Amino acid sequence: QLLDLEGKDGVEMKRLGEVCMKTHNIKWKSEPEDKYYDYIDLSSVNIDLNRITDTIEINKENAPSRAQQIIMTDDILLGTTRPTLKRYCQVPVQYDKQICSTGYCVFRAQKEIVMSRWIFYNIGNNKFWEYCEANQKGAGYPCLSNSDAFAYIIPIPSLQEQHRIVTILDTFEASIRNLEAQLKQREKQYEYYRNKLLTFG
Repeated sequence: QLLDLEGKDGVEMKRLGEVCMKTHNIKWKSEPEDKYYDYIDLSSVNIDLNRITDTIEINKENAPSRAQQIIMTDDILLGTTRPTLKRYCQVPVQYDKQICSTGYCVFRAQKEIVMSRWIFYNIGNNKFWEYCEANQKGAGYPCLSNSDAFAYIIPIPSLQEQHRIVTILDTFEASIRNLEAQLKQREKQYEYYRNKLLTFG
């Protein structure tokens, strides 16, 4: 509901491609052999946490063919191979100027127009996943093209309003993560006491 602003006064609807900047690929031939990068491939982003949790180190000698895109802090990565798996994340500062797979579409916000976090929440919306399902191509190994990803239309309220809504959503997300952590701790306690109570002799 917070993101459903279509038709509201003063809220423009724009394609993601209209509010994102162009990104660049690395030129491996001109890279020195002793320069290493963290590589974010499709298995690097945890689907449940929406975070980068595992990377490998690469240089020009061992870089996979799909290791091409230079990413920056706050970029939003969307896995376009089997997009309905909902593999997406926001790039934290420790992966600034590192490399991601061409299996990701990279949304780099024009920050004078849109917050990166606003893009993050809009592509986490059910409407976006319905759009992905309708526009992915290929039966066995469905993919969403970058052009289709950038064609998705989102509301662009004022930056002040974006910030207000993002703050609310961040608070909800933090609460959910906290509850999940508490639940895991409770499960561990239950297992401990169950094993204790059922152990005799």
